[in-house]
Amino acid sequence: MQFRDVDRDLNNAPMSTMTKKAKKASTAVVGTPVERLFAVLNLAAKMGMISAADIVYLLDLPRPTAHRMIATLEELQFLQKMPVKGKYAVAPKLVGLATSILSSTIVYAPIQALLTAVAQKTGETCGLALMSSGEVEYIASVMGQSPLTLQFQAGQKAPLHCTSSGQIFLAALPPDELAKFMASGPWEPLTPKTVTEPKVLLERLRKVKNQGYAANESEYIAGVVGAAVPIQNTEGQVVAALTISAPKSRRALEDVVAMVPILTTYADRIRRAIQPK
Repeated sequence: MQFRDVDRDLNNAPMSTMTKKAKKASTAVVGTPVERLFAVLNLAAKMGMISAADIVYLLDLPRPTAHRMIATLEELQFLQKMPVKGKYAVAPKLVGLATSILSSTIVYAPIQALLTAVAQKTGETCGLALMSSGEVEYIASVMGQSPLTLQFQAGQKAPLHCTSSGQIFLAALPPDELAKFMASGPWEPLTPKTVTEPKVLLERLRKVKNQGYAANESEYIAGVVGAAVPIQNTEGQVVAALTISAPKSRRALEDVVAMVPILTTYADRIRRAIQPK
């Protein structure tokens, strides 16, 4: 999905003053109706005021579509009519939503501080992961201090069966849900060391549950070792995983496993940060 970059092309100028060069530098919006609506909101936020003609010209959308989207956004109170004929601007409801989103980011401040402490103590990249739609999703991370380190971004996803954090989540599943997941195997190998057989993975998960952590060597990415520990809520349910990863060329699996006590300590601190009593 590509949105037009109007920062360079526009400076809240009316359509009559826009150059052909500005339009030529832009690209058409493609994708779902929702993506197009967000493109219109993005355009309104950058231009200050927009019209149906602006949407047609800058987003390369049909005029009926432009009018329909403006009507929808006005009905949702995300856009409002302006005194200038045919112009619309961001409405207070959308401004309030943006403020709430910015305020909610303060939740991540203590988590990021704790992840930074883990990265400093271990020297390795660490991350906080959730289980989302049958995958591992990393929602926050901090890179290690070594010049040779790993990097993964918030929002990155990975399989459950061949990652240490994924095996933490699988080990905590109720028996019926775990059986359903096992029925989806065998799985395609991502590396020569990927566990592909359900029986082998099931035995691995029993070990993970007993020892309280998961360790991984080149099962998801060749040449990468890692470990993860669970983060539980007050009811004892696993809601997240704290993980570290390192290049095998610099860390042996035993070295990473030796850092598990640090992970366990900070997993408890993260639990208290996100779910205080």
